Amino acid sequence: MTGRAHQRAAALVTVLSSAVGVLLGLVWWLVTPLARLEKRADGVFGVGRQAETAVAADGWFAVCGLVAGVVVALVAAFLVRERLAALVGLAVGGLIGSVVAWRVGALLGPGPLQETAEVLKVGERFDGPLTISALGVLLAWSMAAVAAFFAAVAGLDANRPDHTTAADSNR
Repeated sequence: MTGRAHQRAAALVTVLSSAVGVLLGLVWWLVTPLARLEKRADGVFGVGRQAETAVAADGWFAVCGLVAGVVVALVAAFLVRERLAALVGLAVGGLIGSVVAWRVGALLGPGPLQETAEVLKVGERFDGPLTISALGVLLAWSMAAVAAFFAAVAGLDANRPDHTTAADSNR
């Protein structure tokens, strides 16, 4: 394979992963519970369990990213012959896709806290914005994609008829 073929394969996997990020952002927005807030005379305060909703947003993002990474990796393992290019595309595309998903989910969710609270009357309740508090969850997709890709490629290569193991060569 030429260098151009590897570059095209890596770019294709990266672009497709990034596009899946839009879908992932939509799913994250749909499944994540939002913080319930109340406007009071002295500010905006949480109603209920604020810490749990923040952790839930991060957790759901990580779960969605893990699933997306595994699915994209399996598709790449079966369809892309340039293994190294696919691996690079999965790692880079997973990072870009995670950022795209994060921003799409945030855009679909309620607006910024201060802007929302300004138009409300004292005592009114509203949903807080959809945010990520642990930026490390942005890496979940890439890590899952790389691990799943290695596992899939190992399984595919083990099933190839020309594949021999050390035990086979000793016979």
